[in-house]
Amino acid sequence: MRNRLVLAAAALSALALAAPAALAGPATPTLDGKKTTKLTVSLAGGLQDNDKDAADLSGADRADCAAPRCGVLKFVFKPAAGVKADTLFNIKWTNPASDIDLYVAEVGKSGMSDVAHCGGIGNTSETVFIPAGTFKPGKTYALVADFFRSVNETVTGTVTMPAAAPSAPVPAAADSAVYPVNCTL
Repeated sequence: MRNRLVLAAAALSALALAAPAALAGPATPTLDGKKTTKLTVSLAGGLQDNDKDAADLSGADRADCAAPRCGVLKFVFKPAAGVKADTLFNIKWTNPASDIDLYVAEVGKSGMSDVAHCGGIGNTSETVFIPAGTFKPGKTYALVADFFRSVNETVTGTVTMPAAAPSAPVPAAADSAVYPVNCTL
């Protein structure tokens, strides 16, 4: 009887030690450009209308956004030796009536901060290119899909490294004069 109690206590102790790791969820993936060159996520936005935020002049950082308003894919940026670390972020959806904005964020202790973003309208994809040298190796970054207006939309988000810069048919001086164009093509 005493042996069974000792074995039961040992089993419960092992379970208690393993439980926090299991509850923590999956580990943050590492993007190295060699072993892992692409991360993909599917994010559901449901039915949302956040048009009231268009009048918000507070300067709030839209990259620091959580569910249900936003879907997030966090990753550790750690380029392998010899990898050119140009990184491409992309989100795609199906209904042009939805307005989903793409943010690239650096993840810090006090939240996420905007590194780059695209916020066009009337399209079904957005892309942000981050040139090599912008990110710091070993830091955590995130693709953030902001469901500004979502008609039960599901977004596919990808982060690719190494990546080629997308074409920019609109000259840089004219791009973003009213709305960004190149990141929505």
